[in-house]
Amino acid sequence: REKQRFSIEWAAGFLDGEGCIHIARQTYRGKRRETMRMRVYVVQNNLEVLEHFRGAVGIAAPIYKVRRTKQHNKQVYTLNFEGKKAMALIALLMPHLIRKREEAQTALTYWVEGRVGKRWGPKGMPPEIAAFRERMYFKLRNLK
Repeated sequence: REKQRFSIEWAAGFLDGEGCIHIARQTYRGKRRETMRMRVYVVQNNLEVLEHFRGAVGIAAPIYKVRRTKQHNKQVYTLNFEGKKAMALIALLMPHLIRKREEAQTALTYWVEGRVGKRWGPKGMPPEIAAFRERMYFKLRNLK
């Protein structure tokens, strides 16, 4: 069998067509505030293609089986990049994205200017940072 080849342009095109860049709101039991998580995921019924994409970009990320419904003729899988791994993927592919370039730029702005990953201490996140993150959440949502 011929060795599968990879190009960064192919990966960007695959993400453009099959991927989703989004900020997920998440609430944990017992916590007062909801959190937001940066995610990039690709859903596909071909596990081999997802494994090839993951291996080629060189960023470890889990692949999960999606629960089958009556609408699925085949098993569907989702490859999920979260947090720093999502941002590494965006940084790698953004120069070659077309359809999702503005979404990728919004995600990068959210990450950098929203100071994701910073520990805010006992006083918590400043209200202006929380408001900025909220704006970026809605901007990204509206780009869909």
